[in-house]
Amino acid sequence: MPAPGVDPAKVRDIHDREMKKFVDARPRTMGLLERARAHMPNGVPMAWMTIDQDIPVYVDRGEGAGFTDVDGHRYLDVNVSDMVMFCGYGNPEVASAIAERARSGTQFLLPTIEAVEVAEELARRYPVPFWQFTLSASQANVEAIRIARAATGREVALLFDGHYHGHFDEGLINLEDGRLVPVQRGLAKATTGKVRIAQFNDLDGLRRALEPRDVAIVLTEPALTNNVHLLLPQPGWHEALRALTREAGTVLAIDETHTCVVGPGGATRRFGLQPDIITIGKSIAGGVPLGAYGLSEPLARELDVRREQGGTATGGTLFGNPLSMAAARAALTRVLTPAAYEHTAALGARLADGIDTAIRAARLPWTAQRFGPRSGHWYGPEPKTGLQALARRDRLLTVTQRLWMANRGVWEALPGAGPTIAVPAQAGDVDRYLDAYSSFLRAVAT
Repeated sequence: MPAPGVDPAKVRDIHDREMKKFVDARPRTMGLLERARAHMPNGVPMAWMTIDQDIPVYVDRGEGAGFTDVDGHRYLDVNVSDMVMFCGYGNPEVASAIAERARSGTQFLLPTIEAVEVAEELARRYPVPFWQFTLSASQANVEAIRIARAATGREVALLFDGHYHGHFDEGLINLEDGRLVPVQRGLAKATTGKVRIAQFNDLDGLRRALEPRDVAIVLTEPALTNNVHLLLPQPGWHEALRALTREAGTVLAIDETHTCVVGPGGATRRFGLQPDIITIGKSIAGGVPLGAYGLSEPLARELDVRREQGGTATGGTLFGNPLSMAAARAALTRVLTPAAYEHTAALGARLADGIDTAIRAARLPWTAQRFGPRSGHWYGPEPKTGLQALARRDRLLTVTQRLWMANRGVWEALPGAGPTIAVPAQAGDVDRYLDAYSSFLRAVAT
């Protein structure tokens, strides 16, 4: 539905003008897209690159807090490549670690010392002692669900409305008009029978969802991101979630993939959580593919290959490869330091203050978000549940903001998710974002 305070016809007009400006200024990108369509659907190597962006840019190089496209346009990247590049582009510590490891072997299908050191560092940060590695957070969540099913003998995975945990079958089931439906085509129809969806921050609904005692795992972010922008837990929510899952004999898994940027122990440490499983990915290896999951001691026993009934279905040929582990060791121990989190949190607060000021100056009935280095806005008052948050989306306005910001040197590929400040960013970068953002609000406000 249209966001309050804006005229959809006016937004459409701005969108069309900004789209023409965007296309006209990027002839090399347009040429490469046309050339690529001969061998890649949509002209890109993965459909996501166009689903939310209409038209992407072809990138030449990245450096620091941004990147440059093939037409020479430099962007401040506040999407940080969907949270992957929180360490920044071309980080020298990560680049050096990658180069050194590449010279001495990138894969053996055997462990190396880097894996030990990364597992030790993650165990120091998060309240689970045992760690395993994948190539993405999506795969980490798949394995978390399988381990929970093996441990409990149950099948149902409980997620919260507005969730996103990756592109695997159970993670692509949404709630629409009270029915469970696949988000996209290609999923087995039976998948809906293995998923239950409740509302974040709704304790009564959570109790009802757990009551049949058939739920193997509750998988949730500590604060919901992605589809619902940013949905923070209400007081007492996490304490009740932990108590109710224990009472029901259900595994509790916390997905820190997006929220790990708020501090050395992510939102798990910030909120004082005690989950059975933690999953994580994206930024922890400085842009090199890596996912990981941490387990409590009882769940770690499910991976004991000496079990008479056979092992749990986990693993992959390239999981735990030395290149990913070397990059993660550098990112976690030399880049993602307490000082880095303090720096990005301070800039995030500056950003949130500026967004709030811009909203009030434009007299829009919106609300600013703030969560460490991450900010943004809701189109209205702060929602409490995913259902409320999803009802406040405005795709046309979101896409128009993306175009407006890109044409002014700010890359916000998923503006509905809100901007995130990367480690190498400075105060001037925040001001650059706010200048473009404020001008956008002035343009669309009625």
